[in-house]
Amino acid sequence: MVALLMEPRRVLGEVMSTYRIALRRLYRTRNIVLHGGSTQGVALHASLRTAAPLVGAGLDRIVHADQVHQATPLDLAARAEVALRLVGGETGVSVVSLLEPA
Repeated sequence: MVALLMEPRRVLGEVMSTYRIALRRLYRTRNIVLHGGSTQGVALHASLRTAAPLVGAGLDRIVHADQVHQATPLDLAARAEVALRLVGGETGVSVVSLLEPA
């Protein structure tokens, strides 16, 4: 958390990279199960263990934004993309402001 507050752009970039890797791994594993019929692969448990909490947290944020702020998922994604580009810059967007979509 200290590193995040000191260098938000760098740390958030690393977080986004880790998230992308986990979801790509989950998608590749999904393809192996769906198209190859293999449910015994060593990657299956690892990708589910890594990606499931991330997907769950993302879905929680989407539902919360919809219920509390009436923000659609596409609107939420656009806001998040802009906020991530602006955080830590001269615009004054702070890491804490990323917690709420409004």
